[in-house]
Amino acid sequence: MNKIVVNGGNKLVGEVEIGGSKNAALPILFAGILTGEVCIFSSLPRVSDVLLTLEILRALGARIRFVEGGDVVVDYATVRPAIPPIALTGAIRGSVYLLGAMLGRFGRACLGGVGGCDFGSRPIDQHLLGFAAMGAAEDADNGTLCLTAAKGLCAADIVLKMPSVGATANLLMAATAAEGKTVIRNAAAEPHVAALCDFLTAAGAKIAGQGTDVLTVFGKKPLHGCRFAIIPDMIEAGTYLAAAMATGGRVTVKNVVPTHLDAPLALLREMGATVTVGKTYVTLRAPAHYRALTVETGPYPAFPTDLHPQLAALFTIGRRATGTGRVVERVWRERFRYTEELAKMGAEVKIDGECAEFLPSRLLPATVRSPDLRGGIALLIAALSIKGRCEITNAATVGRGYEHLETKLRGIGADVRVLG
Repeated sequence: MNKIVVNGGNKLVGEVEIGGSKNAALPILFAGILTGEVCIFSSLPRVSDVLLTLEILRALGARIRFVEGGDVVVDYATVRPAIPPIALTGAIRGSVYLLGAMLGRFGRACLGGVGGCDFGSRPIDQHLLGFAAMGAAEDADNGTLCLTAAKGLCAADIVLKMPSVGATANLLMAATAAEGKTVIRNAAAEPHVAALCDFLTAAGAKIAGQGTDVLTVFGKKPLHGCRFAIIPDMIEAGTYLAAAMATGGRVTVKNVVPTHLDAPLALLREMGATVTVGKTYVTLRAPAHYRALTVETGPYPAFPTDLHPQLAALFTIGRRATGTGRVVERVWRERFRYTEELAKMGAEVKIDGECAEFLPSRLLPATVRSPDLRGGIALLIAALSIKGRCEITNAATVGRGYEHLETKLRGIGADVRVLG
């Protein structure tokens, strides 16, 4: 996916089937290492981050098979305690989950690089402090981070400085191999963390507190292979709802867990949308004009940072938005880089530290460059609202998190082509 070409101005109307969550799939795929057996995954999204994760596992010795019907079978029995190729691990942020998985299974983990979207400094200090509390020593080997638990991992009471999803997931994995009861306080409560808990439990782990900010892991329970379905992607669902809002359309997202979207849906209603919620679907009917509001991102159940750029795009659309929109970014403070590209479309944006102010503007066709996964999809949402041709380059960043993007958008009336 090199470029996305959009001829905008069409109302989006119809239904979109939501796929599995990329944010849930990555830690779960790496956590399978702890089982040392065969795991079968359904609803695994075929996005580039997931495919890279499978390549990393294959490089470590896992045997992977795609079967008819969509399931993916991963045999972790032959995974070996090696250093994975930095060309692979350096391409995705999720490779950091190797630390907890490999440390838990082999007592040693090495990682040469971590990639993903560039939001400035994204340290893993909380991961390392937690591993140290469980008895893992850190050393560097020619720029490669290595962790070793020579005497095995031990249980610990860990208090995270902030509810980091990555640290919570990594420490959960390691704790399944630690002797005794590990407690993780101020843990992330995002649905994809709860999904990791569910996977580990299905594999034989004993965990209490799923979905809360205090997780208790009773370690040293033997883990085994299992079958597991990846939860629906709440960010993909929120993205299509935002696209409907941007175009004045009516879209139903199917195969969702509506409670995962409580904060975004409340905000869209406040903006003026009509939202109908069913057991596994959400329908949004956009008003002709909506109110731009102030929103603050934060750890779940607050408004998710991964939907901030999509929301910001809505605030810039002068044809539909009224008032001034503000986004206060409390999670990734460098996330506003996409606003430089929105400005090329005519958006008026003022940034002051962790706060950005968006004025409804007359957006015009332009060629823009996707800076990252969610920033790129925000540019696409803006382009869908513009009458005329827009091009989004560096579109591979968007392919990291959206499966069958062209097919799904065309299915609800968008004139979109994905090239390369």
